[in-house]
Amino acid sequence: MTPETYNSEAIGISWRLWFGPLAGGVAFSLAGFVDWVISSRACYIGNGYLGSVPPGGVRWILAGVTIVLFVLAVAGAVISYKDWHRLARSSDWMHSQALGAAEFISLFGLFVSATMAFGIFWIGLPLIFLNICMRAH
Repeated sequence: MTPETYNSEAIGISWRLWFGPLAGGVAFSLAGFVDWVISSRACYIGNGYLGSVPPGGVRWILAGVTIVLFVLAVAGAVISYKDWHRLARSSDWMHSQALGAAEFISLFGLFVSATMAFGIFWIGLPLIFLNICMRAH
């Protein structure tokens, strides 16, 4: 592959370039924060009830939030992979190179979003096995 100069806006990835790293990081941060706020509030009020929502409903709310944010992180990883694949101009994964900043940022977004999606999965896994108040403690 020969080094070529190019313009990332000409390829059509201006906003997509930053979506990958930001989507994964923001989704992971929101998953941890929102789950903590809901769990701690439900256990502070009393025994897993969040107002009139029973503990089973709180668990489904937490599961919904976790799933939505997991999908956001996976979308960031997929978009970053597609951008990196387009910018690297190579069909071979192992031998393609990142010659410019745009390739580096898209590859960085792929790794960040994939890692954060894995983390969101592990944050959400205790929803299946643990009581909400036990999870909050």
